[in-house]
Amino acid sequence: MGNSSSSSGRNHQDEAVDFGSLSPQWFTGPRDWNQAVVSQLICQRKLAPFYRPLEEFDSSWDDDQILAARKEPVDATGEAGAVEAGARIEAASANPPRPGHSRRPNSIKEPVKPEAAIYRNAVECPICFLYYPPNINHSRCCDQAICTECFVQIKRNEPTTTHLVSEPAACPYCVQDNFGVVYTAPPWRAGIGSEGSPFPWSDAPKASPSDTRVGQLTHKRRQKSFSHDSPDVVTQIKSDLTGKRS
Repeated sequence: MGNSSSSSGRNHQDEAVDFGSLSPQWFTGPRDWNQAVVSQLICQRKLAPFYRPLEEFDSSWDDDQILAARKEPVDATGEAGAVEAGARIEAASANPPRPGHSRRPNSIKEPVKPEAAIYRNAVECPICFLYYPPNINHSRCCDQAICTECFVQIKRNEPTTTHLVSEPAACPYCVQDNFGVVYTAPPWRAGIGSEGSPFPWSDAPKASPSDTRVGQLTHKRRQKSFSHDSPDVVTQIKSDLTGKRS
């Protein structure tokens, strides 16, 4: 994506997974995770793609209003975006600001736009307070939503003089040991790995969320947690893991 010259920051189709990216969209700080492993997990649909988040969300918005609310990607905002993103992470325990107005550009009804349709039933990440498509990661233990952008920044416990190996971090929500996430991919596919998959949208005029397969994607609260060594669980992806999953 970094080589794209598009002013909208949109990925080339062959670099996208389900209309999301393989690379971070708003974080430009040090990348101490193994990006190759993260990209592989996204392509395997074991981790949510990096989506351009919405800074606010209203279920009554049309496609153009959703697209206008998307946060600018890092290649367009540069360091200013990094400062803002870092502040969001540091203030995770504070109440998020709520703008008093919505972006509502005047527009005529057009055929459904897949890049906007994926945000129907958008979910807020409790850490960065940004909104993402409903196919978001969830903590393995307490089933809380967490975007991939925040997940890859979770720090492992540092080694000590008595324990020389870094350990997986505790869950940022319920503080259970061995934090990890599980991901349920949407029932449709686009981009990498989508060959032969039916496209979930038609060129008909914009339908209501209930009329599309996207609107049917809602998260059902789990009754039990996943073990940290479950094959469905992805733990922090850091460089010192050298690609290992546990």
